[in-house]
Order: sequence, then structure tokens, then C-alpha cells
Amino acid sequence: MQVLKEEVRSAILLAAYEEFRQSGYSEASIRRIAAAAGMTSGNIYRYFRNKEDLFDAIVGPLYSEYSRYAQEYLQTAEGIVTGGWDVQARTIFFERVQATLIGLLMASGPSLLLLLCRSEGSKYESIRSELTGFVESLLTKTFSAAKAAAGPLNENERIEIGMLSATLIEGVAWIAAKYHDSERLGTLVEQLIDVFGGGVEKRLLVYRDLNG
Repeated sequence: MQVLKEEVRSAILLAAYEEFRQSGYSEASIRRIAAAAGMTSGNIYRYFRNKEDLFDAIVGPLYSEYSRYAQEYLQTAEGIVTGGWDVQARTIFFERVQATLIGLLMASGPSLLLLLCRSEGSKYESIRSELTGFVESLLTKTFSAAKAAAGPLNENERIEIGMLSATLIEGVAWIAAKYHDSERLGTLVEQLIDVFGGGVEKRLLVYRDLNG
């Protein structure tokens, strides 16, 4: 009996993913999900309380993993900056962030598309802003440490950091929207982050030179 229940639940999730992918969270219909899964809407409610619960079952694990890593890395970055943000420490830290991000995205599969591109109207709809804010916080700490004695970041420098952060996250979202298999997605994100990281390192040299 338990095997049958798991099969039904899997069928519901598969149908729900297709519905969310095509219609987005706001326009998705439990009725259409039920029809695609070959069952009544009432049967779906035996497994999931509502549409939000169903969406959460698909994207929630990815969001939880992101939240955990974001908190961990922001705390780590703060500690490294306070203790001395030298080139070696910065390189090791960003290599860890890059490896974690690529691994997380590769393991996320189809849920990444729903989270980044189909979550409007759900509790996850601000995820792009959250991700951009995470990257912006990391870069702000990094650029501030590189500039150090030359003074705090000015308005133009903060704008630059915001632009770089948004560019990365929008690039990841573009990849997720177009390519759904984990291997290609991971490869493209890795290439994007590699180019992004190289550009950031060049800018950090400029900020460091401000110290004379």
C-alpha cells in the first residue's frame, strides 16, 4: 500500500511540475494537475493541502539549502574580513562559494526553473532579489576590504556592486529558463561564474590600488 501511495504522490508532483512550468504558480490549476495525473482534485488534497503546499514540495528543499548556505557564507565572509582579507583567503573562500553554488544548481534539477522563473504569486516570488542581495552582500564585504584605508565605498562603487550582483543572478535565471538538464545547466553556470569571478578579480585589483 505504501508503494502505491508513493507512486501516486510522484505522479502528482510530476503533473504539478509540468503545470507550474507552463502556467507559473499564479495561473496554475489544481484541476488541470489532477487531470494530467489521471485522478480527481479530491485525491490530490489527500496528499497536499493546497497549491502552495504542492509548489513548496517541489521547490522548498532547494530554497532551504540556499538559505542555509547563504547564512553560513555571509558569516564566514564577515569573519575573514575582520581577521584580514588577504588574496589567499579570498581565493579559497570564493572557490568554496563557487563549488557549492554549482553543486547546488546541478542537484536542483527542474525545481530551479520553477523557483527562479515561475514563482510569481508564491511565497518564493522574491527569490531573485534575495539571491541578488546575497551576492551583493558578499561583494560589498569583499570590495570594502580591498579598498580598506582608502575609505568607505562611495555611491558609484555601490551601484557597480549592485549591477554585478544582478547580472550574475539574471544570467543564472536565463540559463535555468532555457536549459533544464542538470549537466548542461551546471556546465553553463560554471562558465558564467568563471567569467564573473574573473571580472570581479580585475575590479578588486583596481580597488586595492586605491590604497596606494
